[in-house]
Amino acid sequence: MDADATLDSLRTVFEAYARRRSGEVRLVLRRQESGWAVDYESGSPAGRPPEAKSLPVRWEGTSALARESPAEGLGRLLRAVDVPAGGSARVVAVATLEDGRVEGWELARFQVTHRGDGGAARGVSEAVRDEAVKVLQPFAEGLGPRAVRVELVLAHREGEARAGGWVEDARVVRTSLPAELDEDAVAEYRALHEDILRRWREGVHEGFAWLAQRGVEELALWYVGGVLIKGAGFLAVRGGGIVLKALRRGKEAAAGWLRTMLTRLPGGEKRAFERLWAKVQLEGEKALSAGEREELRALMARIEQLATTPLTPHEKTELRKKAREFYKSQNRHLVSVMDSHPEDWPVHHRRPLQYAHLFPVEDINAGSNLALVEVSIHHRINRLWDWFRQARPQATADDVLKAAGIIDGRFGPWYHRVTQVPPPAKTLEGAENAALEVLKRVFPGPR
Repeated sequence: MDADATLDSLRTVFEAYARRRSGEVRLVLRRQESGWAVDYESGSPAGRPPEAKSLPVRWEGTSALARESPAEGLGRLLRAVDVPAGGSARVVAVATLEDGRVEGWELARFQVTHRGDGGAARGVSEAVRDEAVKVLQPFAEGLGPRAVRVELVLAHREGEARAGGWVEDARVVRTSLPAELDEDAVAEYRALHEDILRRWREGVHEGFAWLAQRGVEELALWYVGGVLIKGAGFLAVRGGGIVLKALRRGKEAAAGWLRTMLTRLPGGEKRAFERLWAKVQLEGEKALSAGEREELRALMARIEQLATTPLTPHEKTELRKKAREFYKSQNRHLVSVMDSHPEDWPVHHRRPLQYAHLFPVEDINAGSNLALVEVSIHHRINRLWDWFRQARPQATADDVLKAAGIIDGRFGPWYHRVTQVPPPAKTLEGAENAALEVLKRVFPGPR
């Protein structure tokens, strides 16, 4: 047959037609006297698969399956399979992938379809393994965790030492993402992860240098997205599971919480977390040594402990700086006033920093907990919280929420408002006295 003509036809389909659309292309080949007639049918247009890359990849010097030899893993699986002499069988093998790495293989099904002549069972030829690996390779050019289901047909022919075969079908098996991670969050995480992965893949030194320049706080979304998409159950530590609860509260809330908690970590521990979690994201969980795994778990336990520990004076100072910068990033129209007269416009924590440990899975520096107020108003609010501290020296989280609601109810109209002339003193005094009266009713007893 004319093999070259057939290959040219296939190239036309794949290089000219299929590139112009996304979706399924079904090849139709008809055997003719001198070769194969190649035709194709296009299914309805479909969206880009979620694991598909969007950035160009430089192939030179890279290996799509760098972490584990897929041939070795599949070879171990197929060595456990015997085909009846003269018979046939079907095998379904599932490859677990993480980005471009094959993390492992699992035998999902083995079925004898023809029992043969009753002779000694035969092992599977390495050629079958090699073909399956070639089929798998394009699937490896993707992002995130997923599985590829590979269905093999095996057959033994008389006179051959081993059973041969071919790949009948291969497809991605996708799992549903956690409900708390919406499509926009997934897309944002994957875009950031792809950019980081590409830099690392094309130059490990340059990739990690770029990571260091960005800093762990700026990359909080990357870490949070990794936990949510990949599961990362190995990060659970003994205790209440505060870390995982916080990181599963949604993209923005989780990223903000992690940024705040990493601010509390000493420099050495913070750098260790960045190094270890970057390794998990870039090279996979299996790349961690036993010592590194324990180190990462110890850091998670440390974060759990910090989340339920009152802030130190130094931590409060640092978090106030972070809160001001974050507030400015979210309220660009107020930046000029905040920068020109910083002492006149403090950023107020509606739930004070003193009580951050009562809300361990929430970000004390979340935008919803911050308000810009004029300095004289802030002084009056602080006096009310001073009264509350004396009235409730062992305040609970519920007490703090009630007090914050009372104070917000009276001073909320002046939050996030910048005026040239501050409100009249009598108006502010009236708001302060009204709030104090309500606090006294809700929290009776000696001061």
